[in-house]
Amino acid sequence: MSARIIFPGRRKVVFGLAALAVGGVPSVSAGGRLMLSTGMIEPWTKSDGTGFHQILVAEVFSRLGMTVELDVNLASSRAFRLADEGVTDGLAGRVAGVEKDYANLIPVPEPMFVNDFVACSLTGDAAPANWAGLAPHSVAYIIGWQIFDRNLPKVRELTQVKDSAQLLGLLKAGRAEIILHERWQALWQAKAMGMTLRVHEPPLARVPMYIYLHRRHAALVEPAAAELRRMKADGSYLAIAQRVFGGLGPVTTGLK
Repeated sequence: MSARIIFPGRRKVVFGLAALAVGGVPSVSAGGRLMLSTGMIEPWTKSDGTGFHQILVAEVFSRLGMTVELDVNLASSRAFRLADEGVTDGLAGRVAGVEKDYANLIPVPEPMFVNDFVACSLTGDAAPANWAGLAPHSVAYIIGWQIFDRNLPKVRELTQVKDSAQLLGLLKAGRAEIILHERWQALWQAKAMGMTLRVHEPPLARVPMYIYLHRRHAALVEPAAAELRRMKADGSYLAIAQRVFGGLGPVTTGLK
């Protein structure tokens, strides 16, 4: 299963999604297909279809007799709206509470994974034990990451950048002492850039992430949750995590 990357403002993507809506809200019951979107990139999704989200979601729903197309939509508010309007069938890898603002979306009541938001550095200095421990440092993170916007105290120096490559570049160039990121994206980017990254433990925050389905698929919500729980119990969930993340770090068991 492949992943299409959808960027805000890409005209051809808008056309493709609009085409899905011709004739009203699409139904998947006849073909047994779902179209979900996620907002996470490598290694959660990969162009060859071997990202964690892609493998896990495909396995969960294949056990229910469904196939899944998973798009990467980096415009979160648009992805939520398209799912709520029924243009897509739902979302993967989203925080709890989305249904409060988008009434047509129902969360699958078993976490898809737990997302670690971490402080990273290149040195062996003492780890910041919490958010307050970041205050004496020069810190950088990606523009728009609300968990950092909301929780970071005033620090000695703050830099914000547009993507992971720039973030790791600041660290490599000595222009930031600590970067804030999501664990696996940080480790993936560091490996791509030939860097050895120290991820400080414990994480600054651990956030459960969920699958959401449009209410027309309400009958799939509890069965999908049951399959996720079964996969966590029978070892298949951990096998997927080790396949995707095993070469990056030692804490794949913390995903569930």
